[in-house]
Amino acid sequence: MVTVGLYIYTNGTAKRVEFFDDEKISLNSSVQDASDISKVYTDYSSSFTVPANDNNNRIFSHWYDNAIDGGFDAKKRVQAYIELDTIPFRNGNIQLEKATFKDGLPQDYTITFFGSLVSLKDIFNGKLLSDLDYSDYSFTYSDADVVSRVTGGVTNDVKFPLISSNRLWADTGTEDITTIGAYINTNELFPALRLSKVFEAIENYYGITFDSDFFNDEKFTNAFLWLKNADVFTVKGELSRLDLTSVSGTPNFATADLTNNNVVLINQTPISGGYNTYRVRSIITSSVGNIDYYINTYKNGNLYSRISGNTTTSPTLVLIPALTAVEEGIYTFDIEPLGTMNYSVELEFFEMNFNSSGSSISDSTYSVFTSTVAASQGLDLSAYMPEIKVEDFFSGILKMFNLTCLSYTDNVYKVQQLESWYSDGDVKNISEYVLSDDLTVGKLETFNKVNFNYTKSQSFMNVNYFSNNAIEYGDLKADLDSDGADYTVQLPFENLLFNKFTGQNLQVGYSLKTDYKPYIPKPVILYDFGTLLDCDFYIGSLSTPRVNALQYNGFGQDTIANGFNYTLNFGADISSLYLIAIESGLYYTHYRSYLQNIYNVKSRKYSVKAKLPISLLTSIKLNTRLIIRDRIFIINNMKIDLNEGLVDLELISDFRVTTPDPSPVPPIPTVADYSALDYTSDYNIT
Repeated sequence: MVTVGLYIYTNGTAKRVEFFDDEKISLNSSVQDASDISKVYTDYSSSFTVPANDNNNRIFSHWYDNAIDGGFDAKKRVQAYIELDTIPFRNGNIQLEKATFKDGLPQDYTITFFGSLVSLKDIFNGKLLSDLDYSDYSFTYSDADVVSRVTGGVTNDVKFPLISSNRLWADTGTEDITTIGAYINTNELFPALRLSKVFEAIENYYGITFDSDFFNDEKFTNAFLWLKNADVFTVKGELSRLDLTSVSGTPNFATADLTNNNVVLINQTPISGGYNTYRVRSIITSSVGNIDYYINTYKNGNLYSRISGNTTTSPTLVLIPALTAVEEGIYTFDIEPLGTMNYSVELEFFEMNFNSSGSSISDSTYSVFTSTVAASQGLDLSAYMPEIKVEDFFSGILKMFNLTCLSYTDNVYKVQQLESWYSDGDVKNISEYVLSDDLTVGKLETFNKVNFNYTKSQSFMNVNYFSNNAIEYGDLKADLDSDGADYTVQLPFENLLFNKFTGQNLQVGYSLKTDYKPYIPKPVILYDFGTLLDCDFYIGSLSTPRVNALQYNGFGQDTIANGFNYTLNFGADISSLYLIAIESGLYYTHYRSYLQNIYNVKSRKYSVKAKLPISLLTSIKLNTRLIIRDRIFIINNMKIDLNEGLVDLELISDFRVTTPDPSPVPPIPTVADYSALDYTSDYNIT
């Protein structure tokens, strides 16, 4: 009999939960079920019942009694871990589900133990990508800097892909960007942030770590997230909290806290026979003229108003309208400069008293000042983030590159490409622990078709491609020699089809619908190809010289990583850059080995029961490959009876070669002449 210990952290201390003597403690662990190839790896979970005795009641603070203040919060999962005979087994989280009574007395608690990955969704907590902090990657925005990040700056983490959102760029006619008169204006371009930096922002915001060699691989670091959430690009600067330094006046309705940079407004009783009104205004003084800015006012931490101004007018801005009483609360103020400026701010708080006939009786002013501050137009990348939840974005990236994500250490998540993960697993022979030669051999559930899809794009290029080919550009419809239903892997991202100009090495994208009007796409992942030569176009602005660009940072579906060609298309679509099919797509690179093993004519699913010693129970992981009677298997599912050391294993024959990067394609010279994109991405997995 194995001694199972469950420990729950309360107030920073691990406390051991007591079990019923006959309680069976088991865990279900599952990787990527063969019948659900897009499943995000949930690892394990299990529910069990524990007695409502004195020890457990102290841990759960008598949760069954809601008259107790400050007790156990069942809405939240609590950090926990399991030991087997004092040897660490699993880290995770506990959630209290319910309590039951018998004969009027508390009888037991039902609790669920979750693996750490399940809790990752709780950590993300429904936040959007735009809620994260990207200030580490901000830069002082200028027309010249945009030009530099288009034509050079290959190491920049923020670049500007050549994607039009307001007109049909062409190489002939009135919109011919190869002429100086129809140049690409810098304010037409939205930025893109390196995908690895988005994940760094997730780590920093949530205090977690992604342990991943793949995140350092060029197949990932060459990928960018296009930051577009509006039809038209406008410069949005980083916010700076106003640093309050001094005050003037002593009215009783406002008090400045110079340490915490806020102003507290307090309600006042209206004067007898009359009334009070209150106003707040800000006066900006700047040594630099004609700089647009915003003043943001927050009441109790929530945005109250957002008012624009320009330093040429030294504007007086009404931040709080005329009121018969102060809106009581704590007020803070941010400035968002849309240019480089040296500024100081005076906030004036007015109280005006009137008699019943409306004549002014008295007024008082309370002024709060800031020191002179230099502010630059650091581009606020969060203001351009596509609208998507962090958890949906994270799940989409896992599906896109067929990644595993597991956690064996608190707040550390191991992210690997599936074949790499299997390669890292050890091999254990458990033949002597299998309880019987009796086993169940079954066929694997397979599908007639497997569809790998991006979100349908509204871009006129994609719409035309679909009209001609009856398949979305970048999608893959795999016809399989197997019975079964269809299965679809759906990404939350769009896959914009780029257009290569005739006779030169220049390709551009369009966020334009079939009527050539702009639209806001779903999140778009792009590959940075690096510097492309043999091109000729103009870029600049009205206020800066137009540059005749003969090279640029190419964006689209293609990149060269580790010396080989890769594409973000699932199948072997014709590349908009190379104008020939590129085989090393997402399916070929990240899915093929696993699925070929599943659909191997020799593959079977085996159900085996074993009694494992503690040394194996605590060391077998989901990527451990098991040997039984000279045959090798991967684990699809295992149910462990922790008390007895009994394991029900669902195993899959392992015939694949675990190479994380199957037969990549060498770099291909680009083709000068344009050819129609009419290739249909259909081919057989086997």
